[in-house]
Amino acid sequence: MDLWEIGFKYGDEVYYRCCNPDLGGWSSLYSFTVRQGGLLDAKGRGDDGPARSLPKDGPWPQPRPKIALIADMGIQFGQSTVDSITRFVQSGEVQLVVHAGDISYADDFSLVQHNNSFVWTEYMSIIEPFSARVPYMVGPGNHEAQYKFAAYLNWFHMPHNASQSESPFYYSFDYMGVHFVSMSTEHDFSPGSAQHRWLENDLRKADANRANVPWIFVHGHRPLYCSDILTWLTRCTVEAPRYRANMEGLFHKYKVDVYMAGHNHQYERSYPVYNMTVMSKNYHNPPATVYIVNGAAGNPELNDPTFVPESMAPWRAKNAVTENNGWMLMEVNATALDFKYLFSKNDEVFDRFTITKDKV
Repeated sequence: MDLWEIGFKYGDEVYYRCCNPDLGGWSSLYSFTVRQGGLLDAKGRGDDGPARSLPKDGPWPQPRPKIALIADMGIQFGQSTVDSITRFVQSGEVQLVVHAGDISYADDFSLVQHNNSFVWTEYMSIIEPFSARVPYMVGPGNHEAQYKFAAYLNWFHMPHNASQSESPFYYSFDYMGVHFVSMSTEHDFSPGSAQHRWLENDLRKADANRANVPWIFVHGHRPLYCSDILTWLTRCTVEAPRYRANMEGLFHKYKVDVYMAGHNHQYERSYPVYNMTVMSKNYHNPPATVYIVNGAAGNPELNDPTFVPESMAPWRAKNAVTENNGWMLMEVNATALDFKYLFSKNDEVFDRFTITKDKV
């Protein structure tokens, strides 16, 4: 649906209902606001109007974009995160939710009549308070692999065609100053693969477009840097180096600002780091990518509060030694990405950092 062709303008409130006669008729009445700064496809046209460049000197469109970032969230323990994000969405403080894999954890539930799709239905009903009002953009994790990703493919239709991706599992889009890249760590991303070729082409274009979209944010499910004790001898010292060998060079070459993952059920972030070397201990004009593990939104396997000593992970800048659920809030302007990590149960800010850069 093109909102502009049917006469909507910035600031309009759009009301809608969905209908499926086979499932009982009409849904409840929902609404969303047509905002400055929507999802743009690769051609520059999106769900709320034509392409826009960022103002270089004038005021940033209000409200400044705020994005909720999550990974690893299911039904059993994810309600506190859903409630927290919903509060921010309903107050107008979040305009977009990005979920980096492990969605619903349907495959953790025993099969009922050889079908656990009821878990997906329940999950989608639980997130309805926010997903009915703002875009909910997702990427696949290992828990979506069941039945060859059938549930993921049927529930979600991400804009892979618009971003010239040949696969429904990876795509990109622009949202008011940020180029979001959703890659799939569940599919081949080694050099020479279709995904690697697509990613390099996409990042090259994004890096050349910094004057209009200054930030590049990549998310995939599995981390390239991690330091928890539970998976130190497997994911952190075996898998992560292999992933870095495949991807870190691209991120460094095209100056990716942030890579966010889940998979490990905790929160930690790095200094700007490349090839295991801390390139800077501040975040102004960082010379390398910042890596975030943000996998504690509420999974049925519970969160992990354990980490190796700092001496074993000198690139680590902050970590949450807690079992609390949490999620990240990212606020965007032309020269800063401001991050807050919040505990879901009370919206308490546990960590805050800001990446800044000089104007392009």
